[in-house]
Amino acid sequence: MKKEKFYSLVIFFKAPMYRIISKSFDKMISNYIHTLNRFYPARESTGFTEANQVHIYINALMSCLDDECAVSWLELPWEQKKHHIDGFIYSPKHKTVFYIEAKRLSHKKKKQEIMRDIERLHVRDKSFLNDYGVVNFEHEYAIAVSDVWLETKWKKSIPEWWCGLNNVPEQVLLWEKNNGPLIKSEKTIHGELKLDRNIDWSESSSYVYWLGENVSDANNYCLLLAASKI
Repeated sequence: MKKEKFYSLVIFFKAPMYRIISKSFDKMISNYIHTLNRFYPARESTGFTEANQVHIYINALMSCLDDECAVSWLELPWEQKKHHIDGFIYSPKHKTVFYIEAKRLSHKKKKQEIMRDIERLHVRDKSFLNDYGVVNFEHEYAIAVSDVWLETKWKKSIPEWWCGLNNVPEQVLLWEKNNGPLIKSEKTIHGELKLDRNIDWSESSSYVYWLGENVSDANNYCLLLAASKI
């Protein structure tokens, strides 16, 4: 396997934290490649669970933060205690908190669910975090982690829906060489979040990686991540 960076987009004029997030996606992909070339934890099209997405990504981001005081948690109780977010990281070194949601884009309804999750991360009053001992932070990032199998028409439109019109990474476009064309998306997650939920996702950094380039048993599989400063 070629030594290369796996992230699809890195926008260096943004806050330095976006560089750390892009490196964490790179590290997450490396973990998937290492694992799936030695161990395939699915059968009969069961796919890979969201819990593993969150677990692997949190470990990747924790490593890239290089903060021995950083803490992470799964299923953190949110504004309403009956609701939870999939993952949470607090980095005192960077004075930054990360709110993480994951969703497998296995059915059309999952698109609405991941947008609902992103909306929930933008709740204005986060004073409840003080109850967890999370104080003295200055920066917040919403991170969405997802995946998709490029098997049906609507799934083949997900890379463009996720990254923006005409913004699919070249590495993902390589999939077309042996599998036929991806589908143009009529909408984007950015536009739908703004129109339907009044969430500005336009400044997010969006990443898609076609894992099948390096994992033969996952030819149609893509990992996705998007991050936006709140």
